[in-house]
Amino acid sequence: MRSAKETQSIEVRLVGGATSGLASILQQYLEQQLAESGDRRARAARIRGRLALTATDYGVAVTVDFGHGEIAIRDGALEPFDASIAGPYAALTELIQGHTNPLVEHLRGRLKVSSKWRNLFLPLRLHKLMRLGPEQAL
Repeated sequence: MRSAKETQSIEVRLVGGATSGLASILQQYLEQQLAESGDRRARAARIRGRLALTATDYGVAVTVDFGHGEIAIRDGALEPFDASIAGPYAALTELIQGHTNPLVEHLRGRLKVSSKWRNLFLPLRLHKLMRLGPEQAL
């Protein structure tokens, strides 16, 4: 018999006519990570909040809404958001792919990470959701 967290489904969808490459990459990667792991699906189901990701060198931004069994991705930084991560496109794609930690990259000066007090750890929760497992890091 499967546990509830193994069967739980999280829909990742593009909304509002999102067509940017950043939105597509984020959707595809999240779908892949969630399909491969019941633990990741359970973790994603617990995340609540709105995150803006901005590629400063291309002037492209997406907003990611977590909640109610889905992850909705929109083009543009649509306020109000609980946290934001901004930096070069290459640094954001490394983050999306789970290769880097948002706070480490913030301290290195590659990304600018900010959060509101009510959802202070949203960037870290996203990192835990997306980071590579030991078997994937090779």
